[in-house]
Amino acid sequence: MPLEDKATRLRIMREIAKYDMDTSLMNCSVINSVVYIDGRISPMRSVDAPTNLRKVFEALEDTFRGMRDINDVVIDLAYDKS
Repeated sequence: MPLEDKATRLRIMREIAKYDMDTSLMNCSVINSVVYIDGRISPMRSVDAPTNLRKVFEALEDTFRGMRDINDVVIDLAYDKS
């Protein structure tokens, strides 16, 4: 994995961490400047947890596409409603 892809993955994970959701079953990788996110996410049991995770990731996808050094974003997530 090129050093640039590692740095991009860290930026992606920092952006995702801003939201109160359980991402322990989510995978994120960056290969040749393409972001791949898959797995399962669910809301945390707190007051600040987002209620519609699909909308959160649609907004995050737009944010990721606007970042430099990212050519494409592929998101294949299962959204839990807990």
